[in-house]
Amino acid sequence: MESIPFLSEPMTIRPAGLDDAPALAALHVATWRETYAGLLPDAMIAAHTIETRMAIWTRILGDRASGTGVAVAAGPVGLVGFGSCGAQRSAELAADRFDGEVSAIYVRRAAQRRGTGTALMAALAAHLLERGHRAASLWVLRDNAMARRFYERLGGVVVGERAEHREQGTLVEVAYGWRDLAVLRRGPMSG
Repeated sequence: MESIPFLSEPMTIRPAGLDDAPALAALHVATWRETYAGLLPDAMIAAHTIETRMAIWTRILGDRASGTGVAVAAGPVGLVGFGSCGAQRSAELAADRFDGEVSAIYVRRAAQRRGTGTALMAALAAHLLERGHRAASLWVLRDNAMARRFYERLGGVVVGERAEHREQGTLVEVAYGWRDLAVLRRGPMSG
């Protein structure tokens, strides 16, 4: 994954390394709280702790052979966004020729609407393309209107829906897909 300078601010989109795990865990928890307040049950948000995220990010970043790509948006104040991607995990979406998946993308609210998410998505698309993937999808909460508008602006189209039952509640999600990752790599659709 290449480093991509962040538009007009002194920020860079770069691959995450193992030493980023502590900051990434804290960022993941902070963005979950910002993103899902009012959309998910409080117990589900509270269960998402820095300790659990630290263990997960240490495992992911320590396993280079997994093919998982992780990009971070880093600036003078530290990390403000991240995304991860890899091979498709949904059998249904894989059968529909979405061979890649964006497994996570989160940006601190203060860094949104500045091109951070778009730059992260472009970096993830580049990572997937480098590994031979040609199409990708991602899952988003059905009620997350702001994220859904963002994916639609990037040319994503709804290609699936699911309900995932968890201990703290049920998540209803929709899948957005991009049949041509080269388009996603270039950024938002004009129109």
